[in-house]
Amino acid sequence: MIISHRYRFIFIKTHKTAGSSLEMGLGPLCAKEDVVSHMETNLQSGVPRNYLPDTRIGRAYGRHRWVRKLLSRHSPRLGAYFYEHMPAWRVRELVGEGVWQSYFTFCMERNPWDKLVSYYLWKRDGQSRSMPSFKSWVMGKPHRLPLDADLYMSGDQLLVDRVFDYRDLPSALRELGSRTGLPVPAVLPGEKTGIAIDRKPWPTYYDDEARARVEMLYRREIALMNYRFDGP
Repeated sequence: MIISHRYRFIFIKTHKTAGSSLEMGLGPLCAKEDVVSHMETNLQSGVPRNYLPDTRIGRAYGRHRWVRKLLSRHSPRLGAYFYEHMPAWRVRELVGEGVWQSYFTFCMERNPWDKLVSYYLWKRDGQSRSMPSFKSWVMGKPHRLPLDADLYMSGDQLLVDRVFDYRDLPSALRELGSRTGLPVPAVLPGEKTGIAIDRKPWPTYYDDEARARVEMLYRREIALMNYRFDGP
């Protein structure tokens, strides 16, 4: 996620929607006082900044896994910790209503049937996780799925100014540039795209039961973005 005070925008990062590429492409354009969250693959890049509170507890939280297990990332003792897939309500709480209302807030979204196939293959092939069959995973515990509506909605209420479709990234960047004055790059770095994945067309991963399960779990995203199983 990104909070740019220089260009007055806030980016909420969802799963499998080019969010990592956006962070790595836009992060270098941000000012020293801006916030760019970290991920495992970019810690040494110089792009992440100001995501941990500069306190004794904050520094320990960043260095030690055992501290992260003991202390919730929303704990008042920790303070303002900004992380990768952080919900809009929490960012709003930390930056304050004045900043939230005056900055351009946005995120990306993707057809959920397509997103789940991409996420599953990334876990299985990109991270070499031991995964059940695709259908078993979809039909299993919902908390294991990338349920992103709660990152940018409260119930059925949209919390951000714009939700762009993943396929329309170039137009999203143009709008971001026109709204904020950000000199958006012509090409974004391809983060998390170098994994060799043997991927069939995503509709072939579904039977009727799995398709209906996704339709139920992702009903808010589908209604908001007019997604269809047999379409974009």
